[in-house]
Amino acid sequence: MEFDFARIVEIAVTAMGLLYLWWEFHANARMWILGIIMPAIDIYLYWNKGVYGNMLMSTYYLLVALYGLLIWKGLLKKRNDKTKRDLPITNITPRYAAIFLVALCLVWTATYWWLVTYTNSTVPVLDAATNALSIVGMWALARKFLQQWMFWIIYDLLTVWLDWTKDLPFKSGIHLVYATVAVLGYIKWRRMM
Repeated sequence: MEFDFARIVEIAVTAMGLLYLWWEFHANARMWILGIIMPAIDIYLYWNKGVYGNMLMSTYYLLVALYGLLIWKGLLKKRNDKTKRDLPITNITPRYAAIFLVALCLVWTATYWWLVTYTNSTVPVLDAATNALSIVGMWALARKFLQQWMFWIIYDLLTVWLDWTKDLPFKSGIHLVYATVAVLGYIKWRRMM
């Protein structure tokens, strides 16, 4: 394992990820600031390792981080809502659960097809699965649904293995921590509701 610029970047993103996780655990909107910086760096890392689905996912993260920050701070709301309040933690409604399930299937299928057709991805099934889970998970997080943690538990456990096999040990390690904290985060957010 050569210690080069990419490794330094990986370690920096891992450190930022820990702070992001701390703020997410406490439902603190400041996490979205790092949610903009980290994906930009991840795009570089995943491009160099040929994990194109996660690279595209990082682009999506940038957009959702902007949306999440605005909605969590009450800057995006329904037209008739004149209150100036932060978004509360809630349960996923049956409507959103159905939307998330359909979105998960569609994103996985589209990502898998794109990876197999247009890239030299060595892990298209897993790359597409983590991509779909993270896209739906970020959407659920932006809406501040308690069950967003479930998406992250599954995503993080899959990503631990994916990053380890792609010689990204620090990223693999942070995802192992994320999976553990996701379980604890679910418990904490449930109490916070």
